[in-house]
Amino acid sequence: MSVLSKRPRGIPKTQLFRVTAIAMVLWSAVVFGSFANRLDNIALVLGGMILLGMLALMLARPETTTVIVLFVLYANLTVVAVRSYNVPELLAASFFMLLGLPLLNYLMIRRQGIIINRIFFLMLVYLGVILVSAVASRNAGDSTARILVYLIEGLVLYFLIINTVRTPDLLRKGVWALILAGCLMGGISLYQELTGDYDNDFGGLAKVKASEIDTGEVDYLGNDVTRRRLAGPIGSKNRYGQVMVVLLPLALFRIWAERSRRLRILAAAACVPIISGALLTFSRGAGLSIVVTLLVMVILRIIKLRHFLVIAVAASLVVLVAIPDYAYRISTVTDVAGLASGDRTGIGVSVLGRATENLGGLNIFIDHPILGVGPGQTNLYMTAYGNQLGLKMLEGTRRAHSMYLEELADTGIVGFAVFLSIVLFTLYQLAKARRRWTPSRPDIAFTATGFLLAIIAYLVSAIFLHLSYIRYYWLLLALAGAAIQIFHTAPPMESGLRENDARDELSIPDRAMVSR
Repeated sequence: MSVLSKRPRGIPKTQLFRVTAIAMVLWSAVVFGSFANRLDNIALVLGGMILLGMLALMLARPETTTVIVLFVLYANLTVVAVRSYNVPELLAASFFMLLGLPLLNYLMIRRQGIIINRIFFLMLVYLGVILVSAVASRNAGDSTARILVYLIEGLVLYFLIINTVRTPDLLRKGVWALILAGCLMGGISLYQELTGDYDNDFGGLAKVKASEIDTGEVDYLGNDVTRRRLAGPIGSKNRYGQVMVVLLPLALFRIWAERSRRLRILAAAACVPIISGALLTFSRGAGLSIVVTLLVMVILRIIKLRHFLVIAVAASLVVLVAIPDYAYRISTVTDVAGLASGDRTGIGVSVLGRATENLGGLNIFIDHPILGVGPGQTNLYMTAYGNQLGLKMLEGTRRAHSMYLEELADTGIVGFAVFLSIVLFTLYQLAKARRRWTPSRPDIAFTATGFLLAIIAYLVSAIFLHLSYIRYYWLLLALAGAAIQIFHTAPPMESGLRENDARDELSIPDRAMVSR
């Protein structure tokens, strides 16, 4: 037998995987370098070199790929690349498919099996329901885009994340990737606000909406004083507020879950740009989500009621001093009460518009209660239904301004029940993990609580927002699903750490939780 036909002995598969990966990167570098000198855009050349470096790191250390992908997705860098640097849309949209690298590493190198949890099965059921709803609709073709987005950014993304985030260490790094993405986004927004440099979008990472809000003040000429709202790399002010406020519980509970003092300080510091980014959108839903998150912490006895009151007073004073315009913005929530009483005097146009869209969505559901009008088709009916109300005349295509009302109108009570069961079952599993691990593993308990409150914050904000940018929603649920899977197989106590030792390392909030 020829020597060349024999595979060298003693070389592990992981070593061969890494050698092959490095060879692929070197080959890619040669190909890229052969035409790089023809490119006029220096930024594109530098970006390509950075991308090659990231690719080398991803292939040599597959688990690092998961952390990088989570950071890039949450910071919306792929969309920024398309919007500001003309990167091909298909390439950017398929970026998260790089999670296939660590997945192959788990399946082929480590010989581990595929993970399928109950939530994923519920998601498959939901896919079946929306397919049936589309077939039963007036035109199934109008639902194609909505179904494809759910299939790719929902089902596939969820599957990849729960199959690549398999260890406590990787879960912890994944949470930090999201927090650091929030620091990047919120930090730039804070700098933008402090400097007043609204015309600079910082390479697409700090969009400012052209629409302005009333501040309740008038200038010396008697004109209303308005101000602009920050939209970060998302480009949508309310959506930016939503994805930022979700990060607050994750960062907050790293303060209690981390053992390292430096990481606790970093987690506490991260709350500043995250809250700043959320508030500078002037999103009323984001502000309400923060309040509800703190109230749930009181209900769960994580903080006491008097602590909540102190935090509320302190936060109100900070807002009044630092962002007084936001205080006025929150006060306009009373417009809803006036609308409910039938008095439309002084009610803002945005409130009338949202009320029209939401009531229109409700009426669509009433007329199509079982399977709805078809996934993604509510906007085709909204103008006709909304204009019948006489609140505000709608033009063009409009969506219901609530995830829940739009889901009811799109897929009826059947689709809504399955859709809601996915998130409710996730919350139940997180609450169960929290109760189970509180006595012996407070680090796990606080991580579970962070995910629990993050999802609740999203659900509260979704009362006022439809489900666009759905990758943020399913990414959050996927990380929570991976956490549930990891917690289920975690040991009662980390090796070498007795329970008494663990108690000694806990902060005062931790000890209070363990004592309960």
